[in-house]
Amino acid sequence: MMLLSPRILQRSTKHALVMRKSVRGMHKGERRSSKQGTSLEFSDFRTYVPGDDPRLIDWNAFARTQKHYIKRYLDEQELFVTIYLDCSKSMMIPAAKWEMAKSLAACLGYMSLVHDDRVSVYPAGSGAPSFLHKKGRAFAGRLVTYLTELKIPAGSETFWRRLAEIQQKRNGLTLIISDLLEPVEHIKEALKRMQASRQEIRIVQVLSPDELKPSFHGDLKLVDSESKEPREVSISRKVLHEYEERLQAHNNELERFCRERGIGYLQCSSAQPLEELVFSSMAGKGWVM
Repeated sequence: MMLLSPRILQRSTKHALVMRKSVRGMHKGERRSSKQGTSLEFSDFRTYVPGDDPRLIDWNAFARTQKHYIKRYLDEQELFVTIYLDCSKSMMIPAAKWEMAKSLAACLGYMSLVHDDRVSVYPAGSGAPSFLHKKGRAFAGRLVTYLTELKIPAGSETFWRRLAEIQQKRNGLTLIISDLLEPVEHIKEALKRMQASRQEIRIVQVLSPDELKPSFHGDLKLVDSESKEPREVSISRKVLHEYEERLQAHNNELERFCRERGIGYLQCSSAQPLEELVFSSMAGKGWVM
């Protein structure tokens, strides 16, 4: 089963990811760079100075003003988009959370490829091969297939510790899709290292409805999805309230850290429709236009 419906694929071709900073890629794309270049879209004039190519002089402007001017054009540069997908075991429970995470990665990657951005997807923590440095519409379908077939192996690694080891060498847009259910300090350390590479970072936290507001009650045996350690618990209204308070404190600290460091943060439920998440929630934050 493919991750994206025909409707979402169609809508993705009409939208694009937005970056706050000017694009400074080295290759041609569909993004407007802060540098002046050689595209066909006119920007403005500037006065001719010795050393400029005389072929660039606008002779019509000279005839009107008796001064030499050069036309400047907008340079079109590609955007480097890197998607990090959390492949730790907690992302597999329930299965709908993992499907939502993969669908979101597929939608954002597809959107970028059809707009001629250069896209990489790292299934960090899975040990699976990455989808690296692809560019162009021809790779869009391959990306969706790659993510559809991606599975979390039994021995998956810790996501955020693995993420801290990956360093991007180019400026670009980094998208992280994770449940953020790891120690706060591990997450902060990884994000600091990534910002040192001058990445513009955005995080989408995907949680299941039961993680956001558990409906369990009574005496249960729970098994940690990461360590596989069982634990006998008696779940009461008080226990659920304490859990919700701890989760809220965890998320508030991460959200505050992201806000202070200029990192985008968005939380969603795996039950939320993908179309609503991308074209409403993300668009509302100015991440998608």
